[in-house]
Amino acid sequence: MMNMTKAKHFRFAAALLGGTSLSLMVAPAAFAQSEQVRSYNVPAQSLTSAAAQLSEQGGMQLVVDSAVGAGVRSSAVSGRMNGTEALGRMLAGTGLTWRSVGNNTIAIERPADASDGDRVLDVVRIDGSQGGAGFGRQGQAVGVNGVNGSRDITATEGTGSFTSGALTVGSKTPQAIKDVPQSISLLTDEMLEQRNVTDLTSAMRQLPGITLEQGATSLDYTFYSRGFRVSNIQIDGGAPISTESGLAPIIDMAMYDHVELLRGAGAQFGGYGDPSGTINLVRKKPLDHPQFTVEAQAGSWSNYRIVADATSPLALDGRLRGRLVMTYQTNKFFYDTAKDNKTLVYGIAEFDLTPSTLLTGGFSHTRQASVPWRGGLPRYLTGGDLELPRSICLCFDWNRTNIETTEVFAGMEQRLGGDWTLKADLTYTRQSNDTKVGFSSGAVNPNNLRGARLQAYQQDFSSEALAAQLGLQGSFELFGQRQEIALGISRSRSDGGNSFDYGDPLASSPSAPYQPYPGGPLYFLGSPNGSRPQIDVFAFDPNDLIFSEPRDALPIQYQRTNISTTTTAYFNLRLTPIERLHFSTGIRWSRSSFASESDVLCTSIPATDPGVTPSCFGLAIGDALSTAAIKHGQNDFSWPPAISLSYDLTKSVTAYLGYTDIYRSQSNYLAADLKPLEPIRGSNWEGGVKWAARDGKLNVTLSAYRMTQKGFSLPDPPDGSGVREISPGILCCYVQNPENTYRSRGFDLEVAGEVFKGLQVAASYNYNSNKAVGAIYGDDSGRPFSSAQPKNVYKLWMSYDFGAGGAEGFLSGFSSSIGINGQSSGFYEGEVCVNFAPGSIPSPLSGAQPCNSFEEPDYVSFKYVVPPHAVVSARIDYRFSDKWSATLNLENIFDKTYYQTVAATPTSGHWYGAPRSFAATVRGKF
Repeated sequence: MMNMTKAKHFRFAAALLGGTSLSLMVAPAAFAQSEQVRSYNVPAQSLTSAAAQLSEQGGMQLVVDSAVGAGVRSSAVSGRMNGTEALGRMLAGTGLTWRSVGNNTIAIERPADASDGDRVLDVVRIDGSQGGAGFGRQGQAVGVNGVNGSRDITATEGTGSFTSGALTVGSKTPQAIKDVPQSISLLTDEMLEQRNVTDLTSAMRQLPGITLEQGATSLDYTFYSRGFRVSNIQIDGGAPISTESGLAPIIDMAMYDHVELLRGAGAQFGGYGDPSGTINLVRKKPLDHPQFTVEAQAGSWSNYRIVADATSPLALDGRLRGRLVMTYQTNKFFYDTAKDNKTLVYGIAEFDLTPSTLLTGGFSHTRQASVPWRGGLPRYLTGGDLELPRSICLCFDWNRTNIETTEVFAGMEQRLGGDWTLKADLTYTRQSNDTKVGFSSGAVNPNNLRGARLQAYQQDFSSEALAAQLGLQGSFELFGQRQEIALGISRSRSDGGNSFDYGDPLASSPSAPYQPYPGGPLYFLGSPNGSRPQIDVFAFDPNDLIFSEPRDALPIQYQRTNISTTTTAYFNLRLTPIERLHFSTGIRWSRSSFASESDVLCTSIPATDPGVTPSCFGLAIGDALSTAAIKHGQNDFSWPPAISLSYDLTKSVTAYLGYTDIYRSQSNYLAADLKPLEPIRGSNWEGGVKWAARDGKLNVTLSAYRMTQKGFSLPDPPDGSGVREISPGILCCYVQNPENTYRSRGFDLEVAGEVFKGLQVAASYNYNSNKAVGAIYGDDSGRPFSSAQPKNVYKLWMSYDFGAGGAEGFLSGFSSSIGINGQSSGFYEGEVCVNFAPGSIPSPLSGAQPCNSFEEPDYVSFKYVVPPHAVVSARIDYRFSDKWSATLNLENIFDKTYYQTVAATPTSGHWYGAPRSFAATVRGKF
């Protein structure tokens, strides 16, 4: 009897779907029963297999056309839910929909009309998601957000998409990319995996419009956008934390779902008006079903990494959920000696206190032990390239940087009915940094190849930051349209206190010379050996005894406190007076304050040598000789307010124009009256057009911007002769000049998402022209104020999934990708001697040699250039099963040799880009 029933349903399904080659039918049950709550456990797999299991577990009868199901992979379904929700989760990210066709049968099919948003929205309705349809639900509806059982509607895990339908970096509520009137970009979970992104630096390298400059060491990078430094980081859209407080962004991406980037001023919600942009890191959240993933990687230069990620409901029928992520990584670099070792533990828990109340808490702990390279490579005194091999590192195995970072966070989300949500979050971060490094400094004289000398640096630094935020978001009906409100208050406090600055480990004098090892040569000013050991960059031997580790220096300064605080209150309103017209405005009040207290410490240095600081006058070593303190604050009210106007040209295309103010406190820069300077102010204008494909899987943005900043500090007098340190880290005095103006303009073009079935693209082109304008710059007026940043930056990553594209059999498990990151040139310029005085002999110790004259042709302008370059990368991935896959990533395939970073001096600061490399990864998901 059962076989006869199955045959009848098979014939019915075949007739319904037009005689297709394959239909899937399972045990019949009334569709009304699909609203019953049941337990489901259907792993991600081929759609036809998943539909069979879902039908069996849910008592539903599903029909799948072979043309529709071919090459389509489902999303996982796990937990207790009704059949409608289970079906929606299974289809999430596939672009497919369903409909009831009567007689207890449900047909899975492609949407007949992509504009039929109600049908798609109904398919993937997921209980527990925040907000209403206007707060990012469209992105969830089309399977590009929150489809893997996360309560976070912006989550991209499991979507397999290069784009998103909901971000929070440009607002305090999840908004579609096209609804935010500023340039925003992101790296989804899929992009992080495909590009082998493991830390914040590699993430920023892939984001549109971002250029990187090597910092002081091999561990440090500075990020630039639109000509300005990016220094503000948010976590889960919370109050921003500035890295300028000394916090080193040692961030492992294993604990984050995706990265969002706002380009341009973002002071409306955070109080920081830096025109470069804001980074928002979105943590991975617990899922409503058990999932365990493991990842093991081996790559070039002894790069080994393992990641374990486990999540599951913990208790109380799934109301308590948890997630734990652990990583271990050890790696060397493409240059000698330097290496890095890092571990991470990240835990998070969510608790549904009530159906409308969500509590979140968690922690992370990162430990990094490194042998860093500080300073990079020098050049010739004449400015020429030394043409050293990329493998050379002017560093020593006794170098050390040990960083420990602990983060604790908590949050509460209370739905108040309708679309109204009250959110509070708190994040505390503490970091310690113990550093001691030896490095090379000094340009090389081409006549005797001397000039580079050993230098040393030591610091024991700690910092802590506290970011808190309370916000209310919601909507109401007016003029027959949906209107949205966001208001709240945030506070960020960072303290770089409880830190020691040390003296020079190589400090010496005639009465106390520096001796690198017992019986070794003596170094002091005026000695036959010079004041520092020489470094032969062409035959460098880091194991030479003259480069032995110097003893620890004595601390010379104790920074008790070094506190920067920003408090911000904001009110933002998005009005829709008529159906297609949107008007956004907001006001912001902020207060920025700065407080510093420090001690100059006794080092008991004898006062018998010329130029040496006085002795301790009877005090013990380490006692405070003197104490300095300073405290200042400023208030700001954003007027005129931020304002933007956007118009929906079609349901898919929106045009916008907006203004945002630029505000940056200078409370730690003092005028001659010892009062702080006024803030840096300016304007950020941006306009553009955004298009979102009707299926939500492709976003295109074209925007243009113009920014002006005024009020930068200048030394008083401008030649710097009057600057003095009145407190450690606080210099006096400074003035402001209205002619001190920076202007930046350009445009951005970005395409991200699925172009057609199986092919995804992330492509961007960014143009920037920046210049300093005003008589104060003299002959330099009109030249770039950020010349090292290229005018043109372009990035492309294309990926094709053969299975998603319809391939069957062995080929269905393959996906391949190729990309290119390129830029035009950047440079630093100045003046240098190219012709030395006839008959002069270069110093055998310092390499110094007098110039023939300080005029052309002896003294000429130099330009150290980061050349135009394009680095090509590729990836190939194969899925052996629903659980296991293997990936090979190749970087710099053509082994391009280029300088990634140059400096404004020949003494140091020049860094090569990485050569060709590979990383092989095996991933398991259960």
